[in-house]
Amino acid sequence: MKKLLTMFLGLLFSSTVLAHPFSQEEYSLRSALTVSEKGIVPLVVLEIPIPIALRDIGATTDDIREVKKRKIKAFNEKQWSELSDNLTFTVNGETPKGEWLPINHPANGKAAEGFFVYMVSYNFKTPVSVNSGMEVHLENKAYPEEKMVYSGSVGLKEPFEAEKNSFDDIMGENQNLELSDPLRWTTDANLRNLHLVIK
Repeated sequence: MKKLLTMFLGLLFSSTVLAHPFSQEEYSLRSALTVSEKGIVPLVVLEIPIPIALRDIGATTDDIREVKKRKIKAFNEKQWSELSDNLTFTVNGETPKGEWLPINHPANGKAAEGFFVYMVSYNFKTPVSVNSGMEVHLENKAYPEEKMVYSGSVGLKEPFEAEKNSFDDIMGENQNLELSDPLRWTTDANLRNLHLVIK
């Protein structure tokens, strides 16, 4: 599963631009699912504009380095927790045994391209076999009050195909554009949810 997640992250972040191409007053949420013979990998990425994050971190120029680091760590943990606690992930209507956890990626919890980036993925306690007719649902209720833009991806490796893919329904041909292209993003909150039925 770790190899699958690493490969998936490589695809998700293949663009040189990680951040969304809009104003630094907008948060972003990217939800993603990838399916292969090795299993299912759900991933959610949050971007918080640096000015907002710095305000909420509350570090001051008078703080010593250790105090600043402690405040940033507390802020990061709060974001990972807020994100994880507001995600619902089901397979055939049931939540697999496991939990949402921050992933090991150099950008996670760091500032880049004008945003602090937070990434979580589902850590399965028991492997889930992929089969025909399987329904996968990912719902995100985090940060409902924030001004937000959305993107994501759904990827299926051979031999699997989608019978229903809500990401396709919303994004259409724009789903294959670079993350730096504004058309790859939407303000349609329906993209908070991904629903996939495997053919």
